[in-house]
Amino acid sequence: MKTDNLYDLETASLRQGAEAKIFDCLYLGRPAVIKERLEKKFRHPILDQRLRSQRFRAELRGLRKAAEIGVNSPAVYFVDRDAFGVIIQRIPGPSSNEWVEERRRKDAENFLKITSQFAKDLGTDIAKMHHAGLIHGDLTTSNVLLKDGDASQIYFIDFGLSSLGKVSPEDKAVDLYVLERAIQASHINCDHLMQLIIEGYKKFDAKQGEAVYKKLEEVRLRGRKRDMAG
Repeated sequence: MKTDNLYDLETASLRQGAEAKIFDCLYLGRPAVIKERLEKKFRHPILDQRLRSQRFRAELRGLRKAAEIGVNSPAVYFVDRDAFGVIIQRIPGPSSNEWVEERRRKDAENFLKITSQFAKDLGTDIAKMHHAGLIHGDLTTSNVLLKDGDASQIYFIDFGLSSLGKVSPEDKAVDLYVLERAIQASHINCDHLMQLIIEGYKKFDAKQGEAVYKKLEEVRLRGRKRDMAG
């Protein structure tokens, strides 16, 4: 990525996901993260270029929109459109996935009480995004960070599959369903989390919340039918 040496890489900080390489760095003295979308050799070059471009642009739009509506997300420091790379604010702290599991290990007796407010706040933030026409597209507890381990400081990351514009209750319900399935896959005995997320969601906008919840029930039914069909 070309930044005219405005950043310093931190050694041994490479992380690689399915879609991107991620490096910790200092950008103009500020803790930051470099994210570069990976070229996929198994895809046709034209298709690969198109997909990387789409997801790169979706991520930028999602980060920008979240900031506009008061939903926490990393600030964007630098963009390299040719390399599909971006330097963003580094959010210190665990993912909500890690935080939830640590709370379970350290204080199982008060686990429900400790995680309840976090889940409601998470639902409210998701409702804010949906109300503004922003669908995250990959809602998981791994894509939600808690700054300095503070459950009231919720930050959303990884907007590469996001969409922005006129969205339907169905679109919003699918976004929530993705999160629900992620919670079921990652966290044992955490049904209360989704219930409280929906409670926080409805609290932000009761009318939207009821319409989306109705659709969520339909999406769940379709999901159960698919599971039964194998």
